[in-house]
Amino acid sequence: MVNQKEFLEALIPLYYIHIAGGQLKGKTRIQKLVFLFQMKTKTPIDYKYKKGDYGPFSYKLYIILENLVSVGLLIEKKETTPVGNEVTIYKLTEAGKSLIDFACKTGLLTQNIRQNLEQIFKEYGTLPLIDLIAKVYKEYPKWTEKSIFTFF
Repeated sequence: MVNQKEFLEALIPLYYIHIAGGQLKGKTRIQKLVFLFQMKTKTPIDYKYKKGDYGPFSYKLYIILENLVSVGLLIEKKETTPVGNEVTIYKLTEAGKSLIDFACKTGLLTQNIRQNLEQIFKEYGTLPLIDLIAKVYKEYPKWTEKSIFTFF
């Protein structure tokens, strides 16, 4: 059985995809957006971020996303960028949209959480990926100590 905290941990990335228009491009982007939510809101939710090759990385969030795909709330599609890199695109399914609607109507996703997610998305969500990573590195330098990526 899933407890309320675990359910909320799954709703947060789903809501980001929802406010992105039902589709969000990039595993790194969703990692950084959820990290920013966790850091900026001082939420008791802990995705257990570690210092990774590209800054903060949560294996827990990675598994949550895989589970959301496996239960049919998200579709995961791979594409190749013009320079030949592979990028993952997450898309809400109808079931995923219904769950978000239900969570908003019943208060599982509180107004406060939604406003925080929306504010972070407004500020960071549509930045080019390299700019999003650079902002995370600048604002949270201790999380980049193991990174193979450098900006400064």
